[in-house]
Amino acid sequence: MNKSKTIDYLEENSNSENKLKRAWRDEDDTNSNKEQRKLLKQKYVGIVGKPKWAKITKDQSKKVSLDDEDEDLDLLKYSGNLARTKKGVNLAKGLIGIKKLHNLNLSTSSCGKIVKSVEFHPTSSLALIAGISGRASIVQVDGFKNEKLQSIKFQKFAIDCAHFTVDGKQFVAGSRTQRNFYCYDLMEGRSMFVPVHHNIGQTRMDNFCMSPDGKLIASCGKFGEIHLFTAKSKEWITTLKMNGAANALTFTNDGKRMYSFGENGEIYEWDMNSRTCIKKFMDDGCLQGTSLALSGDNQYLAAGSSSGVVNLYKLPCDVNPKPDKTILNLVTTVSKLSFNKNSDILAMVSNQKNDAIKLLHVPSKTVFSNFPTTSDNVGKINCIDFSPNSGYLGLANNKSEALLYRLTHFENY
Repeated sequence: MNKSKTIDYLEENSNSENKLKRAWRDEDDTNSNKEQRKLLKQKYVGIVGKPKWAKITKDQSKKVSLDDEDEDLDLLKYSGNLARTKKGVNLAKGLIGIKKLHNLNLSTSSCGKIVKSVEFHPTSSLALIAGISGRASIVQVDGFKNEKLQSIKFQKFAIDCAHFTVDGKQFVAGSRTQRNFYCYDLMEGRSMFVPVHHNIGQTRMDNFCMSPDGKLIASCGKFGEIHLFTAKSKEWITTLKMNGAANALTFTNDGKRMYSFGENGEIYEWDMNSRTCIKKFMDDGCLQGTSLALSGDNQYLAAGSSSGVVNLYKLPCDVNPKPDKTILNLVTTVSKLSFNKNSDILAMVSNQKNDAIKLLHVPSKTVFSNFPTTSDNVGKINCIDFSPNSGYLGLANNKSEALLYRLTHFENY
């Protein structure tokens, strides 16, 4: 059986490490024709990144419908391995450097009229796109072609939520119409149907998240239930219970704590070793909690409500904490919150209104004023994600689009 492009890409990307210099010269290199050498070179830089000495000529840059001055995009065009952003260069408040690129699903429109999930791969320059058509696509992120590597169809299964596993070897897809879910193994190229026993009371799988330590999948159930599954075998472990329906979940970066937010406006803090609630408090001024996010440095907890208010709490929280900052820029239900990996940007979204997205500069607690503009026309956003080094921002909307933006402050993918 032939391997998929995704499998080939992941294997080549992992095998490309530590190839720093040529140990010998192969005679076949001399005999190969010019076109073959060109293809090999393109494949190499696509995997290991473009070397510092390499340059793109003016003729090549004209082929891309972007400004010539955007030299930083050339680096991302050839990004393969993930490098770290330079330290000591702080993100300034006020205006954010942001550039619209070609859509992530430029090479595929099979995810349906409503795209529900977009997520960047944790270790490679790949992205997952999924929607109500029941199809999930893996694309290679370069901002230009965004070539589709693979597309997987799940029969009679409208995808509402999809996430990569922490190791990036699989992704899990869930639906609000099905209690069961699917897991797709990228290395083996096969999908697995995961049945859920009716005794646990699981009725849907449209709102779940992965613990950063790679151990758990946590899913919001009905009547305040939170179902826990093992990330490895996908087996049910136990069910936690809070007052009112659980609408949002998030983990600390070590997976030892989980926060849940529900319809009663209460935030619960759970110890994941003992599986017990160790603290709970009312979100200030909240009637119904709808979204939750924790910064990667565990410094801030962001809570969004049905009224459009986002409260930012400095951790650890007291019994009756007051927000460090209250953000009032959204006027409809806050459906998604997401910090970038550097914890200096918080993206806030409502899927009930067109162009309802704001980016918060976390250090100053101020909103960037230049995004979105009236010309961005991002539609109603269902999902948001930052790439591992914050170089890219992905948005999934209700217009069959997975939008891609370049955050120019961050040099790497």
